Amino acid sequence: MLLTTVPVRTAALGLQIFVWTYVAILLALPVFGVAVGTALGLRSPTVASTIIIAIASLATLATTLGVVGRLIAYLIGRHLARGNFYRDFPNLFGWTIVLGIVILFWDTLESVIPLIASLGSLSLSWIIDLALFGAGSEVNIEPRRGLIALGVIVPTILLLEGIATVLIRRIWETEPVTSTGNHSSHTLVGGGRLEQLLGDHVSQPVLTVARERWLMERRAPNGLLYPVFIFLFAIMILLPLFSLIGIPLLLLVVLSFGLGTGIIFGLNPIGNKYRVLPMLFTTVNGRQFVSGLLLATVVVSVPVVTVAVFPISVISSVNFVGMTMLVVVGVALCACTASINIAVGMGVKRREFGPVPALFTEVPAYAEMGWAQFIRLGATFVGVSLVGVPAYLGNLPSVYESAGVIGIPIIAVRLGSLLLTTLIAAVVTKTAYQIAVQRYQDYQME
Repeated sequence: MLLTTVPVRTAALGLQIFVWTYVAILLALPVFGVAVGTALGLRSPTVASTIIIAIASLATLATTLGVVGRLIAYLIGRHLARGNFYRDFPNLFGWTIVLGIVILFWDTLESVIPLIASLGSLSLSWIIDLALFGAGSEVNIEPRRGLIALGVIVPTILLLEGIATVLIRRIWETEPVTSTGNHSSHTLVGGGRLEQLLGDHVSQPVLTVARERWLMERRAPNGLLYPVFIFLFAIMILLPLFSLIGIPLLLLVVLSFGLGTGIIFGLNPIGNKYRVLPMLFTTVNGRQFVSGLLLATVVVSVPVVTVAVFPISVISSVNFVGMTMLVVVGVALCACTASINIAVGMGVKRREFGPVPALFTEVPAYAEMGWAQFIRLGATFVGVSLVGVPAYLGNLPSVYESAGVIGIPIIAVRLGSLLLTTLIAAVVTKTAYQIAVQRYQDYQME
């Protein structure tokens, strides 16, 4: 009914204004306090307005970027749920190839396009120059840089708003409202490729749990939303940090895909089984349930991490041993992420879950209410990132070159750091696995 009364662009802009207003309400009081306090301290009333402009522009940029990321995730999920994954794969993920090419050849683009070189010199200090622009000569800033920062942020917001409108138009006008794939019933037990590959080594209940988790994500890929935010965070925050420190880009790729794949199948173990918890606890024991989720994660992570690491390794002239170790590290970080998420999720009481609208299906999902889940997810992200510290340090040029000076082979330092990270990830995974199993066995249906 909405689209029959107003143009798509108007409705899309209204939705985005709603999001911007919500964020503005949350930030209004602290921003006002900072602006007034700074103005009183510097005895310059105009600085309050420039602080508000700087923070508002950054918040709007971040919010619009989040809206675009959410819409991309939603569009990807819709295509996956329709059952046309292989046909739609280039359309859904082709942008990642373009982004990877831009990242790899950024230096070349800077030399060819002067505008990119000027944008690359932007930093947080330029935003500070914008915020303190109203203070005049009271502070030591460069007003020109502040104006340039504002001149870059505003067009970027408009560009992202246009992209969001295009995505909304695509979802509302051109996407089919029903599934076009074949969604006939699938058996969760019995013969299959998984049994042929692992049937002699893994029990049937573990295989059943893994297959059921894959089927659930295939039909309603809500877990796919979370890796999109991780990749956006990695591109916007971690990429500049890694570049500044000198950590190889390959390690960022390994970390991002390890975290992203681990979150898909390891997050919200109780919520995903909320309706069938009594049957689950009486038919599958803790080791079988946790092992099944880890198996679902690892089996998917091996090809995903390999496909992500291989082309960049070839371009970066990494030898076969190094590429193999990077894949092993990625899979280890993926298992580590999944095990931590499962252990943390098994500690949430049943009464803390509630029905929430689910994408890609009319059946409501069950999730933990409030911000606690997102806080724990952020803590998991930080924890897994810290697991990779040995790999980061061992592959810093300043570290392995210093080791070479004292007679330690550079290759030994770099591969040894990757091996150490893998061992630490294995220890953390084992510990989290045991905690998850124990919490499963002790879980109370109250």
